[in-house]
Amino acid sequence: MSFATIAKKHATTLVLCALAIGAGAYVFVVDRGSVTTEEAAQRKKNVVLAWRPDEITEVVVEQGASSAKLTRTPPDALGQRFWEVTIGGERFPAEAQVVDQLLGTLEFATHERVLAPDSVDRAASGLDAPRARVVVTAPGRSTSLAIGGPAPTPAGAAIVEVHEGDRASFQVITKELVTALAIDPSSLRSRDLLPYPPSEITRFGIEGPSGMYALARPTDGSDGLRFDVPAKEAGHRASRAATDELESTLSRMRAEAFLSDEAARRASTPTVTLTLTPKDTTKPKGILVLGGACPDKPDLVVALQTAPTRAAGCVPTSILDALEKPESTFVDRNAFFATIDEIHEVTLTAGDRRIELARKGTGFHERAPEDRDIEGDTGRLFLESLLALRAKDFHALDDRASLGLDPPQGKVRIVSVLPSRNPDGGDDDRIEELHVGKLQGDIVPVLRVSDSAILAIPADRARALFPSTITLRSPTVIDAPQTSLRALRITEGDRVQHLERTAEGGFALKEPRGKNLAADLGFGTELATSLLPLRVERFVAERDDGSFGLAKPRLVIELDLGAGSDAGARTVRLLIGAPTTGGSFARIDGDDAVFVIDAKIETAAGKWLLDRSIFTLDVAEIQKVTLTSSDRRKPPLVLDRVGDALRIQGDETATAKAAAIRDALADLVPEGAVSVGPPRKEEGLAPPAVVITIERRGLDPDAPPAIDPQRTLRISLGAGDAFRGTNITYARRDGVDATYAIAQAKTRVLLDAAR
Repeated sequence: MSFATIAKKHATTLVLCALAIGAGAYVFVVDRGSVTTEEAAQRKKNVVLAWRPDEITEVVVEQGASSAKLTRTPPDALGQRFWEVTIGGERFPAEAQVVDQLLGTLEFATHERVLAPDSVDRAASGLDAPRARVVVTAPGRSTSLAIGGPAPTPAGAAIVEVHEGDRASFQVITKELVTALAIDPSSLRSRDLLPYPPSEITRFGIEGPSGMYALARPTDGSDGLRFDVPAKEAGHRASRAATDELESTLSRMRAEAFLSDEAARRASTPTVTLTLTPKDTTKPKGILVLGGACPDKPDLVVALQTAPTRAAGCVPTSILDALEKPESTFVDRNAFFATIDEIHEVTLTAGDRRIELARKGTGFHERAPEDRDIEGDTGRLFLESLLALRAKDFHALDDRASLGLDPPQGKVRIVSVLPSRNPDGGDDDRIEELHVGKLQGDIVPVLRVSDSAILAIPADRARALFPSTITLRSPTVIDAPQTSLRALRITEGDRVQHLERTAEGGFALKEPRGKNLAADLGFGTELATSLLPLRVERFVAERDDGSFGLAKPRLVIELDLGAGSDAGARTVRLLIGAPTTGGSFARIDGDDAVFVIDAKIETAAGKWLLDRSIFTLDVAEIQKVTLTSSDRRKPPLVLDRVGDALRIQGDETATAKAAAIRDALADLVPEGAVSVGPPRKEEGLAPPAVVITIERRGLDPDAPPAIDPQRTLRISLGAGDAFRGTNITYARRDGVDATYAIAQAKTRVLLDAAR
């Protein structure tokens, strides 16, 4: 079919298309600066009738003699355009948030009312010399707003003159809108003093009080930073925590106030110099010099950017403090870089033994040596033991054979999530490997393959690197509720304590035996809660090799447990051996596996579980108090009840002193018991420093208040000492065969009053 035939057949369609294209071209080329009828209808309440943000090329902001001009940069490699601001003839990056806020305000600003042109006196309305002006320019269109003087209503409102092309109007806008539009032009300048975002910097050169070193991003695509020449640790991985803090500090490098070049030059006393190499090799290096107190702002320091452009401002001293840290701060002693939530696969191999674990939902799945699901707590405990590995020191790289690393005794491989740097998104895998060497005294050498650093790992921690029957064992070694406890027996040397649970849920003391000794409900409950169920901190060995102090345990806790839903009545013996980091080595009698328990268990079990309430009394029952000093030359201090108050005999006006003694008696709660049996010489209770005799009324509330001799209470205070980090006074109550420790803060008033 010929072209003429086709044209004839579709003539009408072609004509309509041509007309449409022509109309579109007219709108785009000729009329794009005009306000359309639709825009005028939709935005009739808006201050600005036409708003086409993508077409804006320039914004000028004026306030008094100050002005700033915003312009867009050409598109970058990703097609992004950014705002720049020109102030005083100098061009700077614009503060994106302030620009967005200004443009958003202009787009959505509405007026209170429109004024008739002939009702506005320009001079009287402050429009001949407006307080602020904003001019927005787009191809073929310019919009200007001049903010004049106050309007009669509402309060704080102002008159604004708006010109859009050949249209002009006078409007009234609110006080809030005036504040949002009449901004300081200098606020449009970016306060960022860092020339490039930290994520776009490939090398950080730091020269400070401790010398010069550098950190650089690896060229192999792995994340994190490594030491670069001239650092002593060049090639080694830098600490993730320390570098995260560095990048966070740099991201906060924002001027709280700007300085002129001359003012910065006079105030600057260089302490730290940063040399920043951007990833984009076409861009120049950035250089910042920090140090020196800011003029009139001694709590801020001068930060001077000398390249690629010059800028100076005042920043918090905390930024300088963070950048003054020495190279050693960044040394990475951790075996692994990944965090626990990033890890999704782990493999341990040693000889013919292998363990392979992978995440599965909220838990884990063991692939080898068995195919089974693992509960989340078990998997996390295993990962925590690996991530806790830290080097005490480092070995030389040329010593691998003697360290048992050529070939290695074992290998560990961790696969974790590496956030992708690809613009298309998605995550990559971060793969980390360790090669484990031979035991060298109390350390195990471990090669961190990613940077060839050889870490000296403490031997007790390095056990986690070898596949074992305890590697994926549940951390709960006594799986029983606290309610199943029937009795507790604690043996520590020749000290034995035996408590039985009562029907009411309390504890009855069976051992030690002594006059009026009883169990402390709070201490007993604290111990039971820490033991049941018992979750270990970590497993360390399949069996005791003699190094854990378990051949002769320091502490043995025996628990009699009642029958539960899946277990019968049984007795469990917990053996506690040598102390270690974070707790003590321990195992369950009848089970060889050695683990570490929380230090709070030993703290709870290693004290006398004796009743502390023996000193507790109701001050309302007190009829008379006598404080007798060991110094017989000093007469006793006596307090009698007079009505509802206690008064000092012979000095009834000393009400404050009497009240202090009363309050001290109400607060004599001890830290705990320190010995059982007669008082010891060092306790200073034979004789005591002070004896407090408390005479109380009878228990019948309806009877007249009278002293009941059967209820007289005597408390003896002895020598001072320290007990579990607290300054204490030794104390006893008559009729109770034990000595207690009471904080000196609680006994001082009583001791001072009697002396």
